[in-house]
Amino acid sequence: MNIVIAPDSFKGSLSAAAVGKAMAAGVEKAIPHAEIKVVPMADGGEGTIAVLPGTLRKLMVCDPLMRSAEASYLTMKYEGEPTALIECAESSGLTLLAETERSPMTVNTYGLGEQIKAALDEGYRQIIISLGGSATNDGGLGMLQALGWKLYDHHNNEIRKAGNPLLSIHSFCDKQIHPAIRETRFLAASDVMNPFYGREGAAFVFALQKRANEQEVERLDQALQRAACLFQQAYGTDVQKVKGSGAAGGIGGAVAAALGGEIISGVEMVIQLVGLESDIKKADLVVTGEGSLDGQSLLGKVPVGVAKLAKLHNKPVIALAGRLGKDVASLHPYFDGIFSIQSDCLTVEQAMNPGVAAYQASQTAEQLLRLYSSKRARNASCDSSS
Repeated sequence: MNIVIAPDSFKGSLSAAAVGKAMAAGVEKAIPHAEIKVVPMADGGEGTIAVLPGTLRKLMVCDPLMRSAEASYLTMKYEGEPTALIECAESSGLTLLAETERSPMTVNTYGLGEQIKAALDEGYRQIIISLGGSATNDGGLGMLQALGWKLYDHHNNEIRKAGNPLLSIHSFCDKQIHPAIRETRFLAASDVMNPFYGREGAAFVFALQKRANEQEVERLDQALQRAACLFQQAYGTDVQKVKGSGAAGGIGGAVAAALGGEIISGVEMVIQLVGLESDIKKADLVVTGEGSLDGQSLLGKVPVGVAKLAKLHNKPVIALAGRLGKDVASLHPYFDGIFSIQSDCLTVEQAMNPGVAAYQASQTAEQLLRLYSSKRARNASCDSSS
């Protein structure tokens, strides 16, 4: 039996590779002679670089609070072209900040711009920016500052390279931007399709998760609307109509307008780069999963992306998760079964302990595969007797 295991990370607990290893251990206990292929996955968010083949380039950049931090980018081939893949979470990520430091009102994406500049300076003319996991909500303006944009407040004073420039933006000038930008193809790999502003936009949907209060969310949303007007005046792009422009606090919108880029599905990009389709074609069963499975998983998350591909090739697919949302029924058309790995009554902190999560993922995979192989054997016996 050929089994493909293609999970995302269980965020805050296990990497995609660790989840896959735990599931594979359980499958092997249930079916010792199974051919198991583990393909760690990502959807354009945090951890994307870790699952892709390529060469890492290390560099020092500014973190969201403009402190020095080590980051990297991945060099590889994409659609036949030399490409630099940059993960915004490495420079602008929530995990770079202590709990008490988290506030979208005081952080920016300047370090992301420094990552992009390093790739441009090295000669890369195709750059993919992996969105997701950001601590920021600056509409990508900090990124643009690092690439040479001059931002001005309503007194025509240049906005300093600290804090959130979105809150002060009144105008900008792109006369001194990096000379390679206009000859570079930019892609933004996203796991969400939210608009730039409004009730479904970057501020209202994501800023609360980054510790903004309701008044701050209103202020951020108004500032995003101002930035959208500036982008349209300068580049003729209505970012509000670009799906995914609200990703990573609005970085998607800055990529689409100021950098002239395109927003693509992160999970579809990863599927292509890791060659998952060829593995699924040979599989008898596909197993996937992520930390939380709910209605939001339909918006570009790994399990649904993997399940769609499995169904395209008429393969059974099951999903495991640390948590199942109340609206998990919306996912039933894509899976043959959806299961929580929780087998004990634990606190959230206990359940997310890496050792506990790995054990429960392994145990759940083992029990499901025992049931699956037993049913498969009975079906085969019935077919032969008939």
